[in-house]
Amino acid sequence: MPAADPAARDAAPTLAARLAWLLPRGLCQLCALPSGEPLCPACLAQYFGDDGPRCPRCALHAPCGACALAPPRFVRALTLGDYAPPLDRLVERLKFGAQPQLGHWLGTQLARRWAAARLPLPHGVVAVPLAAGRLRERGYNQAWEIARGFAATLRLRADAAALARCRATAAQSTLPGARLLLVDDVMTSGCTLDAAAAALLRAGAAEVVVAVALRTPRPD
Repeated sequence: MPAADPAARDAAPTLAARLAWLLPRGLCQLCALPSGEPLCPACLAQYFGDDGPRCPRCALHAPCGACALAPPRFVRALTLGDYAPPLDRLVERLKFGAQPQLGHWLGTQLARRWAAARLPLPHGVVAVPLAAGRLRERGYNQAWEIARGFAATLRLRADAAALARCRATAAQSTLPGARLLLVDDVMTSGCTLDAAAAALLRAGAAEVVVAVALRTPRPD
């Protein structure tokens, strides 16, 4: 039997993800079974359940020695799971499938995970900003949609204007002494979140913690 064409094999998940954007509401985003939520109870338990210990500082699967050598400016990070198939489809649909409501749902799941871990509540919630051109193109900032869902679930204040991407600066009027939660859709290297946390700290925040929908796993 001839070997499968690598290009066709690599394209298949992308094609499947694009076709899945056409799923009618009321179906699970991963298995396409009837569901009143983006994920059915079975997929929610399978993919957003306990996936083992993670580094409390950067959310990589433990053990993590990098944070001991060069800790980021944020002091804690929490995630729902790895940015890998099939969960990566959720972020693809949030960013490119015109599904901002999916961001709100992810924020709700993050808030529930935060509360279940009994972590201290932040004083406010902010989102990693989106470049102006990308914001005009997409029509919304996916990180802000997640932040809004998180804040609404735990009845916290969310500030859409706390960070400005173009200048990497933070508004100073509302930050002094506050513990702030910084939200993004995916953490890859952590550099963007570290820079944003540094800006918030320079503006007077007492502490910055991070919540991301998904975390890019450590390369094998």
